[in-house]
Amino acid sequence: MRRPEEVAALLRRRFDQDYPRWARRGGAWPMRVSLQPPSSAQRSADPIACHEWAASWHDYRGPGTTQYQNLKFPTGVHPMPHALVFAEPADVAAVCTETEQTWRRCGQRLVTLQRQFPLARFGGLIRRITELDVRDFERLVNTVAWLRANPTSGLLLRQLPIEGINTKWLMRHAHLVLSMLGDEDAEAEAEEADGQRRLRLHRRLGLRIPPDLVQVAVLDPQIRAEFGGMRHFAASIDDLNAWSRRPGTVMIFENKETGYALTDDLAGTVVLHGEGFSVLHYARIDWVLTAATVVYWGDIDAAGLQFVNDLRGYGIAATTVMMNRETLDKFAGLAVEGAGPQRRTLPNLEDDEQALYRYLVEYTDSSQSGLLLEQERIPWAYAYPLLLEQLRRIPG
Repeated sequence: MRRPEEVAALLRRRFDQDYPRWARRGGAWPMRVSLQPPSSAQRSADPIACHEWAASWHDYRGPGTTQYQNLKFPTGVHPMPHALVFAEPADVAAVCTETEQTWRRCGQRLVTLQRQFPLARFGGLIRRITELDVRDFERLVNTVAWLRANPTSGLLLRQLPIEGINTKWLMRHAHLVLSMLGDEDAEAEAEEADGQRRLRLHRRLGLRIPPDLVQVAVLDPQIRAEFGGMRHFAASIDDLNAWSRRPGTVMIFENKETGYALTDDLAGTVVLHGEGFSVLHYARIDWVLTAATVVYWGDIDAAGLQFVNDLRGYGIAATTVMMNRETLDKFAGLAVEGAGPQRRTLPNLEDDEQALYRYLVEYTDSSQSGLLLEQERIPWAYAYPLLLEQLRRIPG
């Protein structure tokens, strides 16, 4: 036998679970909630408790209409509360002040957005729209209104003259903004990696895309001469593709600091460094794809091996150095807790790399944390000769 306070708690849970669907005219109405009236056994065993329960419903002043049903007792037939019936979602929302305010806010915001942005696609966004704080909802409306009025501004993201927003806000709410503009692919874009989502966002909003800059260390003096002798600089993908003299050897380091450690000159060699999470950039440089040799050195952790796997997936035939179990075992005392694997298998790894990755996966499974040996932690006196040895293995 459900008491009024139990039903109120049930209705609050039901509302929180289903109100976005109700806002899209979903659900079956009227909605009927059983009060679980006393069974025949209960009526026979304790009729007084049954009548006390019924009395609690006589005093009920909450939402919904109470339905009664005649039930047989040892003393005769008596009407017992049987169900609560709700004609529409607003009746359920009236169960408490919080749900009533949520329903009112939901309706007001949807009406506002549908009126101002008739192409808006709400999909699974109703809860998120409703739960935005007042300032963020105002920012959303103002941002979409400005972008709708200026679909091809050609501005940089940071140049948008919209009060109260910055780059982080727009990236965090990109899915909402694009959906309000009627973007059919907004939901899929929400699952994209940050770099891909940022690029797509720029294109959809008619914004100018800033160039992706890659950190470069030119070890070949002849190639350096073409750039005024500069050894270290950052350049866009297009500028790198425009080089007239192409390196035969490319060394890719996951972290930026390692690229500054190589101070010797090496003929025909260029180092690219610091783009661990954006290995796609390297695949967009044509002389990386055609280089005779590409050597990759990164952290010993799940992410570092995932970068190697992805490089090869993009068509870069990278050879790794110091990314094996031997190196990890030798410097295990320098390893720290790190992020665990994001994927169970990496099809593009070599046998020794696969063995290391399996160990990292098993380590995470057993310890509930990842393992990380940062490449900078490996003593340079040990690492540098191994790098040179790898380069000496280059044919010709």
